Amino acid sequence: MGVSTDEAVEETYGLAELAQMSGVSERTIRYYQGEHLLPRPAKRGRDAVYGPEHRERLKLVSDLRDRGLNLQTIRELVTSGEPTEAVRTWLGIDATLRAPWSSDMPRTMSHEELNEKVTTAVPGRPGLIGELAAAGYTTRQGRDEWTVSSPALLDAALRLQAAGIDVDVSAQMRDLLRRRLAKAVDDTVELLVKRAGTGFADGATAEEVAVALEALRPAAADTVNVLLGHEVDRALAHLAETGVHATRRSSRRR
Repeated sequence: MGVSTDEAVEETYGLAELAQMSGVSERTIRYYQGEHLLPRPAKRGRDAVYGPEHRERLKLVSDLRDRGLNLQTIRELVTSGEPTEAVRTWLGIDATLRAPWSSDMPRTMSHEELNEKVTTAVPGRPGLIGELAAAGYTTRQGRDEWTVSSPALLDAALRLQAAGIDVDVSAQMRDLLRRRLAKAVDDTVELLVKRAGTGFADGATAEEVAVALEALRPAAADTVNVLLGHEVDRALAHLAETGVHATRRSSRRR
């Protein structure tokens, strides 16, 4: 329902046309209006008239919903004093939070490539690829491909196997550490969220969060390595004091 003049072109749409253009149903558009996610439409007689700002707002709301935000949070963003700036800030923080923390990403390898890697690290050990698959280090994809979920953990498992620590033992170590670290990381993230703006990323702008997380990344890795080393020293000292046999008896009683 376009209206044009020699000086300007004013785009206007009816509800059905806006729904078709945006891919959002008429019912949802009405619901968004009721939730104050959309500006009120103009009136032409008894008909509601929408414009480009409504179309852009629908696209923005859809994009934010796809990113996992609930409607209450979206409403707070789009109805703030400067909605464009608020959304831009949130998207910047969102992009920072979603950036991979680790460079250890899944990788697809051919059977020949995986076999070469395994036999080079641990020569003369038939059946090792099957043991790695059973322990979850690798997953067969099709006839001649493998997915390695964590190349770094696979390398660690092969180094440990070469040193005499079997794959099933290294896998149990991996799973034990993952469970304990998951709880520690969840608690750490909860702490940072509680302190955001008051001791962590003061002000909580996208730029400040990015700076804080970049500083946190190496510091967190160093802290984990140091604490892990301290705890290994403690456990080994305890083992030396109590003896291997006492430790085995304690394990059997659990």
